[in-house]
Amino acid sequence: MKNLILFCVIIFGLMSCNGGKTKKDTLKTSVEKFKDSIGVLEIEAFIPEEYSEVKTDTILSNGFSIRIKTYTDMNRFVTCQYKIDETLTHIDKFRDWISEVTIKKNDVVIFDKTLDANFFLAYDKMIADSLPKAINSRVLINEDYPVDKNYVYLLGGFILPESEEIIYYNIKIDSKGTCSLEKIKDEY
Repeated sequence: MKNLILFCVIIFGLMSCNGGKTKKDTLKTSVEKFKDSIGVLEIEAFIPEEYSEVKTDTILSNGFSIRIKTYTDMNRFVTCQYKIDETLTHIDKFRDWISEVTIKKNDVVIFDKTLDANFFLAYDKMIADSLPKAINSRVLINEDYPVDKNYVYLLGGFILPESEEIIYYNIKIDSKGTCSLEKIKDEY
């Protein structure tokens, strides 16, 4: 009788083993089916998301007054893609900036220009290859220079989002509105 019960337990045990999948195998199969069903997912983000504008009006003790209006160019951007895995790609679209600079000396306009890619290209032809992959940075008053009675110094340039490289220019403007650019070594 004891052998019969043992035999029944063994037969019942063997019949219960149907080769079913574990929870881990079932979950893995479900995840693979889901990934196959959705294809490649792309997440797209604009930086900045919306139009932005910054205005700066400054009067210097040397008789210069500087007005800088920097705003987002909603039509031009540089795209960078980052593949997270087989199913997820993150796409960042970095919008360009345009700066309109008006400088007066003793209330007479001596410099009134838009500082965009074309402005920098006119002074440095070597950047022509980099421009399609670069965005303008904002133009600022360069405070690294002391106030000079005959000159104003601005700081502007480009950012290459993909390589995170920054190209800065010192923009020197004299009291007659003549402009010169000097590339600054990357120290940032």
